Amino acid sequence: MQAPFIKAGLFGRPLSKSLSPEIFRTFASLAGVKISYELRDVPREELRHALDAARAEGWAGFNVTLPYKSEVCKLLALADPAAKAAGAVNAVRFGKVGLEGLNTDARALLRALEESGFSTAGKRAAVFGSGGAAASSGWALGRSRAAGVTFYARNGEAARALAARLAAVFPETSFSAAPFGPPAGGTEIFVNATPLGMYQPGQPPCAPGTGQLCADLAYAPEGTDFSRAAAAAGAAVIDGLSLLVWQAALSLQFWAGLPTGDIVKFKRDALAALTAGFKGEH
Repeated sequence: MQAPFIKAGLFGRPLSKSLSPEIFRTFASLAGVKISYELRDVPREELRHALDAARAEGWAGFNVTLPYKSEVCKLLALADPAAKAAGAVNAVRFGKVGLEGLNTDARALLRALEESGFSTAGKRAAVFGSGGAAASSGWALGRSRAAGVTFYARNGEAARALAARLAAVFPETSFSAAPFGPPAGGTEIFVNATPLGMYQPGQPPCAPGTGQLCADLAYAPEGTDFSRAAAAAGAAVIDGLSLLVWQAALSLQFWAGLPTGDIVKFKRDALAALTAGFKGEH
């Protein structure tokens, strides 16, 4: 029987550091399917036309990254609870009634938390940022029963609006906003949902240590400065590459019902293959 052929891609700007094509090549090898995955860096005024073109070309769906997660979310005919609450989406498929969206940022963080064994219940979290990735992280933390989540952001208005929106969804979690800077004492979970460490130099103003958790949505083949420093200090670390592979696995499942077996094993095998490949380059 001929192997399935899946066409998909990524919309965003910029895309110069995206590892998604390499991840989907690895998935294709592991799953025994043919996957065509393209990067489409499009200006905002051409976004809708580009989405229509992808559907006409037979794409099963697409991923969305900065700066279009919120904009594409507004175009959805159907959205999962995380996308609705966060107002951001990163996996979309072409459905019969229109665009159908899944927030894989939130789902990936939930999966990674389960995988790490670190319980967020009753703990306080600092999320750096106020965009789609921050909103998704806040949703995941509310869903996993964190006691409080503070968004530390340069855009105070966006952070306050985000905190109010998520507080209505998770009334048992205290959501708040604060200026971008070192978090308050008693914080045990630190999430980088900014471009720092990937598209911008630097790292969030915090130093997670023993008994604390660092989750970094930025990624680099050998880890960002933030995730490496946190690991060296004894913190539990969820790095951006692991989260990216989770997101890709969840996207593939959303588009095509793949993987058909254990998605956890699929993710681990893909991450191991990618990590070995990166080490082999040096």
